[in-house]
Amino acid sequence: MLTRNAGDGRYTMHCFLLSLTMLLLLQAFASCSTDAHTTSLPPGPTASQTQPVPTSAPPAPTSTLQSSALHGPTNFLLATPLNFSSADGATKDNNGAITPLAANAIKTEITGELKRLLFVVDNSDHVKVYSPGASPITAQVTLHTDGGTAIDYTQVVNSEAGSVTITFNGVLLKDQMTATYQQQYAPSILINASASAVVVAFTTQVRWIEARQIPAAPGHGQYQHTSNGGVALSWSAGQNATAYNVYRLISDHDQQFQLLATVKDTLYIDNSVEAIHDINLTKGITYAIFSLGPTSVENPGGIIIAVSQ
Repeated sequence: MLTRNAGDGRYTMHCFLLSLTMLLLLQAFASCSTDAHTTSLPPGPTASQTQPVPTSAPPAPTSTLQSSALHGPTNFLLATPLNFSSADGATKDNNGAITPLAANAIKTEITGELKRLLFVVDNSDHVKVYSPGASPITAQVTLHTDGGTAIDYTQVVNSEAGSVTITFNGVLLKDQMTATYQQQYAPSILINASASAVVVAFTTQVRWIEARQIPAAPGHGQYQHTSNGGVALSWSAGQNATAYNVYRLISDHDQQFQLLATVKDTLYIDNSVEAIHDINLTKGITYAIFSLGPTSVENPGGIIIAVSQ
């Protein structure tokens, strides 16, 4: 999500679906005083979930329809870099002033969001879309006469931070996706941010993913304070995971989760100056852990570990 901080001229970028979930959970953890807190994000698909038992047979083809590239069970990601044909957006402050957003900034943020989408296709060619920190959304699938397959969905997330609406309209033809992606954010009165609207159009190749390439999410996240005031994180392994991405959000000055490291062990120690200093802040620090598979596919389900002094 793209927003503009009220009171200054800086523009900030949000991966809203993840950050919004985390910020809400920060409030739940702020009142806790034990040394081990963990909460699971909405579960991402495991190897067994990506190939569900079919509930109905796919529709019989007619003479007017050509064969579609979309046949489940299968999974795919959007390959990056995306080939943008347009990227437009603007913020609107409380006084109604509209400020355009830079196209390059929009492209960078939207690429970061879309490259982590996982499309899961079942035996009946139904499609669910998984994104980090959000429950999966079922897409509408329509077969075109030229063999293309339209994949459309709208996702709305409401919270104390406001409301974000995402609309994805794509057409998959062979191995190429052509899509329009829109994102609108309306902040609540509790958030010092401007409303924003972004729309992009792009084409890209899709990357087909086997079920065994998608690892299970990690679990049982815990933390301990280190002797010098840092944070030692630990978690249990996710099946088929070969590594883990560790993200951090310091809500008093971060606008989105920052990737700290990719590690092979189920342990990460943050002895950075920021961690030692900011752990004493009212909201503390929040970490997010995601599993990586053997081909670097990230399971969009993960865990968060909220840390306070």
